[in-house]
Amino acid sequence: MLDLSKFKDKRICVATSGGVDSTALLHYLKSREKECGYAVCAVHCEHGIRGEESISDAKFVERICKEWDVPLYTFFEDCPARARQKKMSLETAARDFRYESFAALISENKTDFIALAHHKNDEAETVLFRLSRGSSLSGARGMSEMNGSFLRPFLSWSRLEIEEYAAKNGLSYCVDQTNYEMDATRNKLRLNVLPALEKAVEGAAENLVKFAARAAEDDELLYEYSRSLLSQEKDGFLVAFCEKKPLFTRACLLAMKALGIEKDYTAAHLDGVFALQHSERGSVLCLPQGVLAEKTQKGILFYRKTQEIFEEKPQEKPFDEKGFDVGRYEVKVFLQEPVLEQFEYPVLKVDEEKLPENCVFRFRQEGDEIERFGGGRKSLKKFFNEKKTPVQERAYLPLIAEKDSGEVYVVCGIELSEKVKVTVDTKQTLYIALIKKD
Repeated sequence: MLDLSKFKDKRICVATSGGVDSTALLHYLKSREKECGYAVCAVHCEHGIRGEESISDAKFVERICKEWDVPLYTFFEDCPARARQKKMSLETAARDFRYESFAALISENKTDFIALAHHKNDEAETVLFRLSRGSSLSGARGMSEMNGSFLRPFLSWSRLEIEEYAAKNGLSYCVDQTNYEMDATRNKLRLNVLPALEKAVEGAAENLVKFAARAAEDDELLYEYSRSLLSQEKDGFLVAFCEKKPLFTRACLLAMKALGIEKDYTAAHLDGVFALQHSERGSVLCLPQGVLAEKTQKGILFYRKTQEIFEEKPQEKPFDEKGFDVGRYEVKVFLQEPVLEQFEYPVLKVDEEKLPENCVFRFRQEGDEIERFGGGRKSLKKFFNEKKTPVQERAYLPLIAEKDSGEVYVVCGIELSEKVKVTVDTKQTLYIALIKKD
């Protein structure tokens, strides 16, 4: 049972629909307001689904809040229209509307916590629903009494206990007829599946709740172990290679969530990242919200794909002695050997006459190839892998390449092609220096 004394001097806003569960919760929290030292208010979300019946529920909530001296916030939305516009189920549209309303109250500093009337039967229904959809152990863990700004004081109560509390305190409440319609999946579980399961296995709902609690404990332990695989890099998060899939995938989830992927991912994404361990180094998997997972020498690097902003500067220009100044790096071209100590990267020596006339400064493109210093032609991707060039830097390293063929002659700051190396017959040496901007 949630210890309400911990919320002294806090504001708790009860999500109140007018039904028995939320009405009982509002009464329960209000009756302990002075004893525990918190302040109670309420929020009602009118979904625009049930017409006059729905408006009547809103008026009921307004009346009891006035009688019980509870400040009330009311939000209105046409959820059927939202569902059509966003091409989602009515259930999802209504849920999104409620949680957006709750978030608004918190962000506008009108409350510290939102109290929800979820109870033990809801927990059993949630676990059964998630298991039926193929959820992992993390999904099977169900709900928590306290999760960030959300409180569930009735999570250890059964529906029967709530109804008995309402009867004992003489509470009136509304009955939402949509709770008995069979169109919604959760209604089918609540009205048909769970009662049938209880008849077949006595205490099934209670056991589902106990399973969720055990799943939560196991899941937390696995996450604790998985953190040893995760490290933060300059531009992302690295997950070390690991064949223990439960640990590896949880570490990947931690990396993904740190980059903003809170939902939108599927089991297929996690299976793909696990398989990426056995791919060629440099292989990339695209994840939701512009996040990339790339195999590196040490593990799988998660980073967000970014676009450099080149303010009125070309991303390609003809090669000349003026150099190239775009993005993260600047390339300087010297006719005389510069003081090498002033440069962070190796200064490359190029035979000017061996560079084709149509060479350009540019960035990496699909199909680029280079004839390595010392011989051996290969793709630029394999070249970067062998050189262990950081994945997040590859797209930003300036190149000197032939404009049309895709042949690369210089990877500035890294290496040059065998074709343009300096020999005893070289008449003019160009010194190519790479400078990383602050």
